[in-house]
Amino acid sequence: MDDAWFTECADELARCLVDARTCAEACERFLATDAARVDEVRALAAPAAVSRVLIELLDQPPQLVLAAVRLCRELTATAAREARAPEDVVTALRTVAESSAALLEACG
Repeated sequence: MDDAWFTECADELARCLVDARTCAEACERFLATDAARVDEVRALAAPAAVSRVLIELLDQPPQLVLAAVRLCRELTATAAREARAPEDVVTALRTVAESSAALLEACG
């Protein structure tokens, strides 16, 4: 297997990973507060978890990584639309959804 499967989309991958980490951190900070209600936990737990593990998947086959990126895009886009979270969390969700989409387009 080619260890550098992402060579042609390295910039998009780097941006996505940075955005995913930022999103996970924003979601986790909010979820750790007393302001987070059950509905927000339901809406944000999955996008935060998938965002958090993306970097761990980098050494996996590209199909797995890109499947996780697709899932991240879907979860974060949905959470950005539906969650009643602070604006910084919603912005982080939208940002990683957009960078995930850009990565998928660049690698596609």
